[in-house]
Amino acid sequence: MKKILLSTVHHPDVSLKNLEYVCDQLQTVFDEVYLTISNVTSSKIKSSLSEKSFHCLIISPNGAADARRKVLKFALKNASEKTNYFYCDFDKVVVALLNRNLEFKNYISNLNLKNEYRIIGRNSKDFESYPDTWSETERITNKVAAKIFEIDNVDLLAGCCAFNSNVGEVIAKNSTELLTDTEWPLICQDSHIMVNYDEVSFLPFNFQYNKGRNDYDWLGYIPRLKLALQAFESFKRHM
Repeated sequence: MKKILLSTVHHPDVSLKNLEYVCDQLQTVFDEVYLTISNVTSSKIKSSLSEKSFHCLIISPNGAADARRKVLKFALKNASEKTNYFYCDFDKVVVALLNRNLEFKNYISNLNLKNEYRIIGRNSKDFESYPDTWSETERITNKVAAKIFEIDNVDLLAGCCAFNSNVGEVIAKNSTELLTDTEWPLICQDSHIMVNYDEVSFLPFNFQYNKGRNDYDWLGYIPRLKLALQAFESFKRHM
């Protein structure tokens, strides 16, 4: 079964040396790599990625959901029936391959999907490595998600998931919302596609690569609470 990485790149704070290592590792793990790269990303990083045998699409930055939809549709143009897609935000891919290389590679090598959507979340140790502004607000979303998807201790907002090309087509035709972490599994549930869950140990928080704004300040709760509200609104629309 062909395994393809889908990822979105938006000006990552990564050295060219580390980026070269990450790219080399990706080529040993995946059959193909599809990336959307925002046009504000440094020219050196864009060049480094484009020089690889990756499929790269330069886009204007218009939010994470837009970039995720575009990379999915980009990959689906060349889809085959025997394709598994693994989506992960590029900053998390960098952290995984620099810090949890073996765990990441083992997971991908054993990834075997049927007609399903796989939510991929952080184990408790990795979840607790995130700032309180992230973890405390995400617990609220996860509590509701556990009831909606009937999955105990689900971690919905890790920016990581997997599905095959048939499921990808369903998602691409129906995705319009601001928060794909909640919307995509809800689309699948509405379409009677099984939603499953894997807990992994390769998604820890690394401030250099994963940082947001005001992560360790009370002001950081504001965008994270808005994110939780977006999740709740998505849940409500699909009731």
